[in-house]
Amino acid sequence: MVYSESGGATKTTTAVSLAAVAASQGRQVVLIDLDPRAASTKWLGIEPKEAGLHVGAILGDPDPVGWAEELAVQTGWFPTLRAIPSARNVSNREADRADHAELRLKTSLDSLQADLVIIDCPNRQGGPLTLSALNASDTIVYAATPTVDGVDGVDGARRSVDQFRLSRRRLGAPDNLVEAGIVVGAVQSTVMSRIAGSSIDELRDTGMLLTPLVPHRTIVQEMRLTQEWYGQYRKGAPVVDAYIELAKKVIR
Repeated sequence: MVYSESGGATKTTTAVSLAAVAASQGRQVVLIDLDPRAASTKWLGIEPKEAGLHVGAILGDPDPVGWAEELAVQTGWFPTLRAIPSARNVSNREADRADHAELRLKTSLDSLQADLVIIDCPNRQGGPLTLSALNASDTIVYAATPTVDGVDGVDGARRSVDQFRLSRRRLGAPDNLVEAGIVVGAVQSTVMSRIAGSSIDELRDTGMLLTPLVPHRTIVQEMRLTQEWYGQYRKGAPVVDAYIELAKKVIR
């Protein structure tokens, strides 16, 4: 899962980029868009197979076994990359307090044909959507920008993870989550501001900062608008190279 409790933290860029890099290397990848903003869904240019057959269908079904394989949509980027789309009304699932609702996403992954699943999480503080991701995941990647908000987003996300782990221990349940580290994106590689430098230092002090830092390139945002993979263009190469190295550190 790729997680931050701050908006604009390059969370979607990190999730999509790691998925695309892994898929380009031959892995069978499924990207799950768990964010009601549906940013990954829009970037990949996908639609549900039928109306309502998005990730919300999994979260609303008491018996969602096999749903992930059924709902995964083939993307146009790589033959090895599929995605489960999201929609605005997925936010309605935040009000779902049914018993064990937070386990539905994990249950849906049974029989999913994939080498790797990446979850693009909403920037929420706990709640059913975040709990669904935490229960379904074995690895957490924190996403941040070199800003005060970026640092706060990681700090909040780590607090939520700590609370989740504490709850698991109290229940006597296994805690298999691995915090892979912090990916910092949209870093100006020329003249870095004092705020950016200070923010990176603060993230480094956590002992979880991953390198290389991901450089800022305008083409990344441009390709989000055109629903293309920026890696097919020369200007996007420095960003792709950074994510290739980061993937070696976070994908097990």
